[in-house]
Amino acid sequence: MRVLLIKPKHIGDSLILTPTVAAIKRAYPEAEIWVMVRSGCEPILAGCPDIARVLTLAGVEKSDRSKGDIWRQLRVLLTLWSVRFDYLFELGDGHRARVFAMLSRAKRRYSVKTTSPLKPLERFFFTGVSTYDWKTCHRVEKDFYSVAEFLPLPEPIPPLIFERSLAKSWEPGAALTDFCVVQVGTRQGFNRWHREGWRAVCAAMLERFENVVVSCGRAPHEVEEAAWLRRELGSRIVSTEGQASWAEVAGLLYRAKLYIGLSTASMHLAAACQCPIVSLFGPSIEEHWHPWRAPYRIVTVDDYVPRDDPEERYAQIKQRKMDEIKVERVVAACDEVLTQIGSATQGTP
Repeated sequence: MRVLLIKPKHIGDSLILTPTVAAIKRAYPEAEIWVMVRSGCEPILAGCPDIARVLTLAGVEKSDRSKGDIWRQLRVLLTLWSVRFDYLFELGDGHRARVFAMLSRAKRRYSVKTTSPLKPLERFFFTGVSTYDWKTCHRVEKDFYSVAEFLPLPEPIPPLIFERSLAKSWEPGAALTDFCVVQVGTRQGFNRWHREGWRAVCAAMLERFENVVVSCGRAPHEVEEAAWLRRELGSRIVSTEGQASWAEVAGLLYRAKLYIGLSTASMHLAAACQCPIVSLFGPSIEEHWHPWRAPYRIVTVDDYVPRDDPEERYAQIKQRKMDEIKVERVVAACDEVLTQIGSATQGTP
């Protein structure tokens, strides 16, 4: 049985797909599972051995795209035409993903419940459309239940997957033994926190750990901010300088005692590695994106009191500003989660 899962979204969304992949493989060991994601997302899937093959479309960001993407997408179309999938699930809820699903020769095509009704031509090409209402649930559940409606899957839903045996050692940090990982960067400007806050948090963590590993992407502003923290706080700050691969970051997270960061792909990778997490949430909706099946604390603005009605609550969340998150709340959350982990492991042989 061949199964294709289509989800051309962001890097974190690709990792969020792995519990559904694992559940399919658990229920149908003979299944050959393919996934289709955006170019640049495939490295974070390298830790999921249940994926047989990854197909890639154009990159997530416009700056990552090129004229060569036309040929990339033509090759994908040829593959979809030559490989006959038994099941295809379109989980991206986007026009581009639906077009690729429609142009495949899959025996059965299914779509996630769409935010707007499918057009008559689109509806003709799909065997079924999920009825699962995912607006107020975690995005792991969105993928899982949209598939399980047509291809029965066992519960509980698995954790995110990046197997430890597939993680790699990041050589500059190989000798570190007592450290936390701080992720300071994100491409999404609305999710960034101010550098003075990161400096204060890193300084507090240096009182608790021997080292702080500052993880960042390759964007110049992220690399510079990590370098600034090292200049401000000294050599016990170790920066990845945007050079660590996802497998190397996973290697760090499997050994780290704590992850502190934003609602990004790195946070989801920390959850996959079962690293305790403190995550800062401003205008991102925690119901949708909180760390999945890992110990965590979420820190947001002081005056946030969630309303019962989802639409009103989401409108509230969109008004939260990252700069209003206080350092002392972040540090307190770090101490809480560390105490929780210490209590849970106390007496463990």
